[in-house]
Amino acid sequence: MNEFRLGKVRVPYTLHRSTAATRMRIEMTMDEMRVTVPADADDDAINAALYKKRRWIIENRADLDDKLAQTHKIARFRTGAKIPFWGRLVRLTTKNGDAVSVAYRSGFMATLPDQPSPSEHDDIVETALQHWMRDRLGQEARRFCQQYAKRLSTDYAGLRIVPLSTRWGSCGANGIVSLDWHLVFAPKRVVEYVVAHELAHRIERNHGDAFWKTVRAAFGDYEREHDWLARNEHLLGYKRIPLAIE
Repeated sequence: MNEFRLGKVRVPYTLHRSTAATRMRIEMTMDEMRVTVPADADDDAINAALYKKRRWIIENRADLDDKLAQTHKIARFRTGAKIPFWGRLVRLTTKNGDAVSVAYRSGFMATLPDQPSPSEHDDIVETALQHWMRDRLGQEARRFCQQYAKRLSTDYAGLRIVPLSTRWGSCGANGIVSLDWHLVFAPKRVVEYVVAHELAHRIERNHGDAFWKTVRAAFGDYEREHDWLARNEHLLGYKRIPLAIE
């Protein structure tokens, strides 16, 4: 792990050398800063290039640290934990039973067999919750797809709930709608907007004026949901606090 230093500021980063890179590229998330440089870049050149970007690095690190502080944290997946779901926090209850299962009745109810170790307990419950939420997102999104395909007088070929790294949804020329599974943490109206947005691409493939008119005609005023996603990306999910076991 490398470190960028400026006065009292310390920003750790991972350095990657690439034969395909022709110049430095800096990527920053809440979890890390990644610096990609040409394979033959020397340390002095790297440090000089980082220094030129010092203002961008410091300002963005501070902004991401603020967002990280706002992100929901979960230490244990046990009774009393709060789990984000459809834009709010709901209570989790866990109990022993014959098999692993998840139900929702004014909160999450997770059942698991035997008495696993604390870390195994949390892994089992988290995995079961994520599978259940992906399935629930698929059910709601499928309903929205049918609704907006009808409104737009178009069709779609299928729906996928998958991890997407750079967008919340997509709709290819093949008519497959793909949604990032983290949308299950957003308010349901936001999910509805994303579906309407993607199906509007069945009519208009770009983001020109005609596209946004199509979205508005089908969904109505979309600005609030569009802006919510832009402002609250860091709220779509949670950070799991490592559990220390002695």
